[in-house]
Amino acid sequence: MSLDRPIATEKTPQAKPVEQEDALSLIKLTGQSFLHSAIQSPMDGITQLVNHVADREILPDPKLFDAPKEAGFGSKSWFAETIGSGFGMVVPFLLTERASGALLGKAGAVAEKLPFGSKIAESLALSTEEASTAGRLTNAMRFAAPASKMAVAGALYGLVLTPSADPTRNFWEQRGISAASSAVTFGAMGLATKGIITGAESGLKISLADPAIQSSLTGIGVRVGSNAAGGAIGGLVSAESNSVLSGKGFASGEQVAHSMASFMVTGAALDGAHLAMEKGAAWSNPSSAPSDTASIIAQILAKNEGRAKEVDLSAPKLTANETQMLDVIQKSHFEYFRQQSDPDTGLTKDRSTDASPASIAAVGFSLTAHPVAVTRGWISREEATDYTLKVLKNLSSTPQGSEATGVSGDHGFFYHFLDPKTGLRQGTNELSTIDTALLMSGVLFSKNYYDGNSPKEVQIRELADNLYKRVDWPWAINSTGRLSMGWTPENGFISSDWQAYNEAQILLLLAMGSPTHPLPGAAWDLFMSTSKVVEMNGQPSLEFGPMFGHQYTQVWMDYRGIKDATNQKLGFDYFENSRRAAIAQNQYAIANPMKWKGYSALDWGLTASDGPGDVVKIIDGTPVQFKSYNARGFPNGPDDGTIAPTAAAASLPFAPELVMPTLKNWYVNRPEIMGPLGFQDAFNPTFDRSKPSGWVDKETLGIDQGPILLMTENYRSGFVWSMMKNDQYLNSALKKAGFKASKD
Repeated sequence: MSLDRPIATEKTPQAKPVEQEDALSLIKLTGQSFLHSAIQSPMDGITQLVNHVADREILPDPKLFDAPKEAGFGSKSWFAETIGSGFGMVVPFLLTERASGALLGKAGAVAEKLPFGSKIAESLALSTEEASTAGRLTNAMRFAAPASKMAVAGALYGLVLTPSADPTRNFWEQRGISAASSAVTFGAMGLATKGIITGAESGLKISLADPAIQSSLTGIGVRVGSNAAGGAIGGLVSAESNSVLSGKGFASGEQVAHSMASFMVTGAALDGAHLAMEKGAAWSNPSSAPSDTASIIAQILAKNEGRAKEVDLSAPKLTANETQMLDVIQKSHFEYFRQQSDPDTGLTKDRSTDASPASIAAVGFSLTAHPVAVTRGWISREEATDYTLKVLKNLSSTPQGSEATGVSGDHGFFYHFLDPKTGLRQGTNELSTIDTALLMSGVLFSKNYYDGNSPKEVQIRELADNLYKRVDWPWAINSTGRLSMGWTPENGFISSDWQAYNEAQILLLLAMGSPTHPLPGAAWDLFMSTSKVVEMNGQPSLEFGPMFGHQYTQVWMDYRGIKDATNQKLGFDYFENSRRAAIAQNQYAIANPMKWKGYSALDWGLTASDGPGDVVKIIDGTPVQFKSYNARGFPNGPDDGTIAPTAAAASLPFAPELVMPTLKNWYVNRPEIMGPLGFQDAFNPTFDRSKPSGWVDKETLGIDQGPILLMTENYRSGFVWSMMKNDQYLNSALKKAGFKASKD
């Protein structure tokens, strides 16, 4: 539909007879109008422009789709033609919008060299939080910026794609009128839409910048409805501007009505197209770099401050509310490690009960958590230093040996559970290879973080290095060449060993990177050789049901952009595999094949966690078996309706577009699952339907609180990953395992 298309007036013939306005005829008319507006009209405009500039016929002028016949005002045919042309205008406008966006990007780069250019760019780059304290002129510029973009796109649309239909007028005069009319039309449309949205946000007390609101029915309704209303205002401006600029005076009532109705459709359809493209981009690559315009703005600001290389364009752009929420979540989870670590030994309890033993895995997470607390300003570096030194001294000084009691471990490995007061074996638990690896991950993190010259930090580095070097990894290798899961003095080595894709990747890497007791590079391929590939959501994935298997290693290892032989064969890295696992769990909750109460896109997550108990309960007349602590998962894992917050929350780096709305839902709508030490370990809405979240665990676990805190930090800053990228031992292991930088 061209903006200056002749529109029905009072003298227009009456509508087609009613008998011709059957459903099929109306559908055909809508399609004809759409195709003419989307293809024929802009094609005519381009053909005329090229041939006129060349002063000869370069492009042919094919007539693929006829313009629809004029219909009587208000008739069914009139509505069909209006709807079709309104939708049709979206296609060419999206093309001009893309082209004008590229032009604006180049203009922004040029503006950098002008005195006022960087100031404008800086104003447009402000966050919502920063803009709240900016001046009126700055906020006026920010308010008008989207409308200005639409005006530029509209001008390009009118100049290039709108056919010149009046043979009595000069060609460029007609194109100038079309460009001016289109510019004011789409500019007014954008300005009106922005104003309506702002009013709706204020009235409904919502923010469309909030991803959770964006994806809600309310958010989509406000957005599309506002764009439709803005389109109607743009249609009014279109009819009047086109008529006045053409020297015809004011438009007739029917011209105005037709234009408003058509542009109302265009406004809603255009926003629907934008929404679909945004969702498609987020689904395919949620952590992709910002748009060209955003990149240019960031580069301009960086150059002005002389620090272009320090700008992290991949850092997430968080709203003030999101920042506040993540601060609260992270700090509460850190409180677990502050409150549940013994004041004398620093060893961290397995769970938040008085009688709980210390877990060496939880200690590994705690050693990593304390420097995060320093960077966030919750504790001082001195406090973290004292805590870390206390832990490393205890681990280094407690005796080791094959005795059943009075020792902390053997051959450098540690028992899974220790007495938090003494650091010695508690009960008859196993000397654990995987838990020793999680402990050593925290130990090596400490070695890399505390790089100061103070006696305390020097001692931390020495103790950490010695603890790691004394672990005799080959001692735990069984007859098949694989690492045993553990050993006890009572029964010897556990028959089960580590193989196939799971949480033990960090164990293999630490063992292979050892400078004193290394495993050979072949150990990695042997470990991965039994991995199973399954299809989830139409994509291949390495199978492991509980989410912790996708998270633990990547608390410390940044797998993005590196691939081993398995990755090369599959075509994606381990980070992407974890992303696919998170998406699959989210989709499983949405499908909810077992009909558990509460499962949804905002309530999901299966992993090893506590449960309501090993009991059978009648639910809707059917006996249901519930479990206590269990490694729940998908696919091929048990599911009794128990949701573990750590499964979703610690997947934030993998699928932020799914996890962030989930966190907001829990933070706002499920306060009962959040305690002073972070999320309670699990909840089950099906088990107790009398409460909002059903059964809620009274306890929290160190091996669940740690990944939530640390993976959230990796999402926000990449802090843990950046520290471990400098570790010489892990870099050596990655090389031995065959990891190489990936170009895709």
